[in-house]
Amino acid sequence: MANNARRNTVQSLERGLGVLEAVSAADGPVGITDLSRRLGLAKGSVSRLVATLVKLNFLVRDPESRKYRLGLKLWELGSRSVARLDIRGVARPVMEELHQATGETVHLTVLSGEGKMVFLDKLDSTMSIRPNVQLGAHLPVHCVANGKAMLAFLPENRVAAILAGKLQRYTDATITRKGDLMAAVEGIREVGYAVNAGEYRADVSGVAAAICNHTNYAVAALGISLPSARMTEAQTRKLGILVAAKAREISTTLGSRQGEAPGGSPPGSRGGA
Repeated sequence: MANNARRNTVQSLERGLGVLEAVSAADGPVGITDLSRRLGLAKGSVSRLVATLVKLNFLVRDPESRKYRLGLKLWELGSRSVARLDIRGVARPVMEELHQATGETVHLTVLSGEGKMVFLDKLDSTMSIRPNVQLGAHLPVHCVANGKAMLAFLPENRVAAILAGKLQRYTDATITRKGDLMAAVEGIREVGYAVNAGEYRADVSGVAAAICNHTNYAVAALGISLPSARMTEAQTRKLGILVAAKAREISTTLGSRQGEAPGGSPPGSRGGA
């Protein structure tokens, strides 16, 4: 008797996901012919699947090789999922250690789809004078330490999208020239932490470091905020080194491989996934 059972899955979706898996498993950009061979599908079918995935930003075409690699959409979906489901629980014990060591306000932030820093968790300072940090608040990336720390470890095309508009000035210390901001971001990669010297609110300063997952791209940031009056040069360095070390602890738990550049590429390179 012939098996006439109806399929419970969508074949075109299965094939599209197969394309993504094949591109992900490849050492570099992959062409239509290679994908056709790997998947056992006609080149015409693969071409249509790839065109759809490119349109939706799941794949991008390399301008030089004219082959395909993973696009930004996968990174966005993955980082949002990891940030909201795993990071808070993993980060909380480390945040408590940092809070106990400093007595200052410690917070965990993630990047929203609109390119704003969102406070996901916090531990308030034990000091009588302390900044007011509100959970769920959305802050501009370019003038808070958390945001600048993440900019240093995001795909280049994501950074370009976040900084596409004019950089708004909030205080006299706000960096509004993109060239100056990117120079600061390069410095953050060198020292491992970012500094906000009263750039969003003149009376509040802070330090932060990026939290990275197995891709070595940033999925969150760990930060410390305190009144600008307490933020001396010595205190900035002390807190910066401490927050960078604690952020690395969380990153390691999430699978980050220290010594590798973002995307798992060799040190010194930064691919735009």
